[in-house]
Amino acid sequence: MRYGVVIHGPEVIDSGVAAKVLDKLGALGEVEATIGGAMGFAALIDAGLQDRVIVKGRQLVSEAIVEMDRRSDEVTLLNSSKTPASGQAFGQMVVSRVIQRLKVPLVQIDDGFYIGWKPPMSPATASLIRSMGLREAPPSIIPTPSPNRRVISGVEIGENVWINGIVVGKAIDEVVEVRLVKGELVFTGLETKQHGISKLSITDLSKAIIRSGSVRRTTGGDRRLHTVGDRIILIDHRAEDALFRGQGIKAAVSIGDDTTCIATSLLARLGVPVIGIVDGDEDGICMDRSAAEGSVRLVLHPGNDDQVGALVRERIFQGQDEIEYSGTVGELVSKIKHLAGDRLRGLVR
Repeated sequence: MRYGVVIHGPEVIDSGVAAKVLDKLGALGEVEATIGGAMGFAALIDAGLQDRVIVKGRQLVSEAIVEMDRRSDEVTLLNSSKTPASGQAFGQMVVSRVIQRLKVPLVQIDDGFYIGWKPPMSPATASLIRSMGLREAPPSIIPTPSPNRRVISGVEIGENVWINGIVVGKAIDEVVEVRLVKGELVFTGLETKQHGISKLSITDLSKAIIRSGSVRRTTGGDRRLHTVGDRIILIDHRAEDALFRGQGIKAAVSIGDDTTCIATSLLARLGVPVIGIVDGDEDGICMDRSAAEGSVRLVLHPGNDDQVGALVRERIFQGQDEIEYSGTVGELVSKIKHLAGDRLRGLVR
């Protein structure tokens, strides 16, 4: 048997379930596992599983399932949802995009339950599920995905909702609806954050990555990799790409509070220091405060991080996202402090 395993999110790795599934199936046949997303990659590093799972950047779960379906005898989707309802809704959304293209069985293993989206399940997977004590949840009706409407269920009131890595507001209902009307995003159940919405360009909601809460709800181990190089990179509102860009760099400069928190946490896994340009408007989507030695935040007066960030891009990075840099990290901090001038309130290490 060839088993394909598609892992979604860091939580199922942090819990130890991913390793258990890989071990059990690996003892019975050939296993290929994949994951998309930087937080999942970070969890793999924390758990020491980075050599057993293929990391596919920002690949959507639905795309990964279709790829696995072509070269496996069975596909297992691993997830750890906040609630059974949100887990079922997630599976339903993913499967709706691919069900017509699947040729082999597909089962979703989640937190306390499983769903057989496309039977029949293999005896090995059935045995694994029994050993885990999972209850069966019946597959729900699979709707046709819409490019103009998405419903996010299982949301906790007060949680941040973010699209493609950018916070768009706080939930004021347990169900948040997003619609695309004449090219504009319209929300129900959300107190919107226009500063974030203005950064988005969405033409198809079915392809957008929409989440609620923090970027990682659980914690894992404390393993670290190390990288060295002569390049520095600039991270501007795409923090989750930092881990994929972080190989072979000396340091990173990040713009924005949440961007800095996420980038600092991720690059800590590689031992890369981050110089953050922040002004105190963090939304709190990242709870992990890990940081590599040498990391520092330059705290500006409110409303100045984007402006100083633009100066750094122009004066230090010559308009680029990364450059070769022969100086020290301390010298780089001094250059940014000089550009910030009287907009700088202080440094936090």
